[in-house]
Amino acid sequence: MDDFERLKKKISDDRNFSCNQYKDPYLKRRFAIRMRATGAKSYREYMKVLDNDKDEYPTLLDALTVNVTEFFRDNSVFDEIGRVLRSLVEEKRKDNRNTLRIWSAGCSSGAEAYSVAILLHQVLGSQINDFRITIYATDIDDASLAKGRQGIYDPNILKDIKRTYLTKYFNQVDGGYQVIEPLRKIVTFKRHDLINERALPMMDMILCRNAVIYFSRDLQEKLFINFYRSLNDGGYFIMGKTETLIGEAKDKFKSVNNKERIYQR
Repeated sequence: MDDFERLKKKISDDRNFSCNQYKDPYLKRRFAIRMRATGAKSYREYMKVLDNDKDEYPTLLDALTVNVTEFFRDNSVFDEIGRVLRSLVEEKRKDNRNTLRIWSAGCSSGAEAYSVAILLHQVLGSQINDFRITIYATDIDDASLAKGRQGIYDPNILKDIKRTYLTKYFNQVDGGYQVIEPLRKIVTFKRHDLINERALPMMDMILCRNAVIYFSRDLQEKLFINFYRSLNDGGYFIMGKTETLIGEAKDKFKSVNNKERIYQR
């Protein structure tokens, strides 16, 4: 076993974090960033850093999990998500059902989940309380989840948000803007490992955008079919615009908008 593989095994053994979910070139780039930052000249030296510096593991895991997020990232996608939510609500009303379950998988600090909550509020308006809505926002990074629960964001993360939304759905606080309480109440943040834990069941919509691109092909195939099984019949799956459906799920999902990577069970 070479030192690169030893480093991967060490991280898995020490922190129960499977590096095998990621492609090796991606891992090598991320390791190189932390090695430069700590002055380690080799994987072997970096393993010693991990043993001796208690702050390095959290920093490394944060670097590996790519916590890039902003509100309404890719406006054209969210225009389509708004239309999909309207269709979902109409179907629910037609069938006299009032439960809506949505999952933002790999949510980072929650900007995507709150963006969906804003769109739902736009669709339902004063009738939002007629529905039992839960938006699950999951990630493996505890610090990001804590930030999401607090719902306070820097202005740069809100750069693509409509001014009317900023005024209606946020309060200005020290350090940025906080999502209003009614929206925070419908978003549930929880730690969830996409790789090693069972997918959340009975979802009407799943968003997993710009996360699986870093995973191995085998793992992508497994995740896509897991998401398919997690959806209710007629439920929607939304992935990143640079990502592509592969494996068994490719034949199971129906394309709703291929350009924006929106599919339906």
